[in-house]
Amino acid sequence: PQIALVGQTPQNEQASSLGVFLKRDELINGYPSYTKAGDDNAMLWHVGGYWYVGSAADLGQRHGWVSLVDGCLRPEASTVAWQVYNGAEWLDAPELRCLAGDALAAEIAKAAPQIALVGPTPQNKQAGVLGLFLKRDELVNGFASYTKAGDDGAMLWHAGGCWIIGSAASLGQTRGWVTLRDGCLRPEVSTVTWRVYDGAAWVVAPELRCLAGRPSSSRRIWDRREGRWLDADDFDVFENELGT
Repeated sequence: PQIALVGQTPQNEQASSLGVFLKRDELINGYPSYTKAGDDNAMLWHVGGYWYVGSAADLGQRHGWVSLVDGCLRPEASTVAWQVYNGAEWLDAPELRCLAGDALAAEIAKAAPQIALVGPTPQNKQAGVLGLFLKRDELVNGFASYTKAGDDGAMLWHAGGCWIIGSAASLGQTRGWVTLRDGCLRPEVSTVTWRVYDGAAWVVAPELRCLAGRPSSSRRIWDRREGRWLDADDFDVFENELGT
């Protein structure tokens, strides 16, 4: 019923075109077709030996942003490398994968129980909406979703091709205050630059980072000043998934 395109692309080309896709009832050219979760204007279909991710307006045609040269009936079964279009040419994207079934469920289950958005923003725009976010039980558009710790009126979710921090009243929609244009299933693994809304336009925030909080019960922490081990259950440990 759903598949997901995940993984890094060269220079993050077409990163916002990736994500979760929901199977449609209609076959296109004899193959299954898919609509992007949270964005009815983006679809996945097969035509003439290619799988394409592209605009709904081009459904069934040889146009798109992401492609797979394979006549396989299920894109998740292919071992061929996907390609992305950079505006001038098609580039191989060897890290791009198509997941379905148990593999997709396992990837979604990797979502951190808590994440934190940290770092300065230009002119401190939207600084007040950053901080710690706690994972919710509910998936939104097929992705994990989060509530801001201490503020149920602010949430983090994925819609279309973006991760969005916005009002709880806008949950699942493509509007908010902070955004990441990436279809990745977990925002902490993205290498795309976050953006903040300054009231008139979206501004890049290159120093903004997303850190993942992981259970720490398997660790002990040595307190050099006290000369003793501390119980790690008393701490929240946040990790930089990108290793930087």
